[in-house]
Amino acid sequence: LESETIALDTMQGMIKERKIFPCYFGSALKLTGVEEFLHGFSAFTAEKEYGKEFGARVFKIARDADGNRLTYLKVTGGSLSVKDLLSNANTEQLGEREIWEEKVNQIRIYSGEKYEAVNEVEAGSICAVTGLSDTYPGEGLGAEQGTYLPVLEPVLNYQVIPTEGDDPILLLPKLRELEEEEPQLHIVW
Repeated sequence: LESETIALDTMQGMIKERKIFPCYFGSALKLTGVEEFLHGFSAFTAEKEYGKEFGARVFKIARDADGNRLTYLKVTGGSLSVKDLLSNANTEQLGEREIWEEKVNQIRIYSGEKYEAVNEVEAGSICAVTGLSDTYPGEGLGAEQGTYLPVLEPVLNYQVIPTEGDDPILLLPKLRELEEEEPQLHIVW
């Protein structure tokens, strides 16, 4: 600090290590300080370096309008192509889960409700894939080791009682879909 300047690469490293935190003030509504923020954001953030080996982290499970199961993931290394085989074989904590190997049928890049089907995504991309039926939020694929499950457990229990005339056998698969999307739900029949 004697020279009253800090090298840009030093500042980028300290921000990455969460030792310093740049602060900006302004108003997006009045366009006050927006340009300065965008300049600082591009100057002070270093581009993340990804490994060459494929890795991905599942962060969400959902269904599209046609009922297809979508596995949302961030590719954290290498690339992912349509028809690639993915597996949880290197996951450290399988517990009661079995090892699976499934093929990616489609890769979608979403923008709101609309999506574009692509053949390949590179590291750093966020996408939704179809064809995976055994994934769950927090699961690591490929070189991405470990599973991040929620630490807190729900403290409330609920009971679902079907209304008169509804078949409980048809209700269970719908509840299982909700359980896939929200891992903290534990459906007991």
